[in-house]
Amino acid sequence: MSNETVVETYHRLAALYDWFITPLQAGTRQRALDVLAIECGEHVVEVGCGPGHAVVALAERVGPEGAIVGLDAAASMANRARRRAVREGAKTHIEICLGDARSLPFRANVADIAFIEDTLELFAEDEIPTVVGELKRILRPDGRLCVVTMERAGAEDDLFVRAYDWLFERVPGYERFGCRPIYASRTLEEAGFVVERQEHLHRAWVWPVEILIARPM
Repeated sequence: MSNETVVETYHRLAALYDWFITPLQAGTRQRALDVLAIECGEHVVEVGCGPGHAVVALAERVGPEGAIVGLDAAASMANRARRRAVREGAKTHIEICLGDARSLPFRANVADIAFIEDTLELFAEDEIPTVVGELKRILRPDGRLCVVTMERAGAEDDLFVRAYDWLFERVPGYERFGCRPIYASRTLEEAGFVVERQEHLHRAWVWPVEILIARPM
């Protein structure tokens, strides 16, 4: 399934995603931000910002001296993120833009932190290294990357992962969502990152998620 088709799916279902999926992500998102140890004044780029929950949380942590840029390929997701930032009254400078993670519209070495949650797994297997390469490009040499994803390594026999694979392969139209477990840690290492921390968590007690904190070599 092309990434353009996946983007169109999330564009059409942005409100439903915001209402039903983001509440499930709250706990793992909070944990990811905690282990990132974000400092006041840092500049953060979130790739695949969706309806903006992490953008607002990031803004609270970097404070008024910091800056947040959220990027999403789905226009309705970006619009929801903009409205959420205004509604939450974020005091940090927040910019929301449309863009493709495979070719980020940012200069090199501009971010202290790159944050990508439930987005890397939306790309085709041969496109994921391109996305990771772009994340590395925009990070400063001492920057850090946080990936929140469904990690396949070590979870091949997990009942949730097996059920997810079955749905992806057998249910017509399900592949339009693009999401499925991936070998994220291995991909980061192959792209020149050092994975400093890995945490395995579950959403709603059944949905396996991994938090990866990595730095460019």
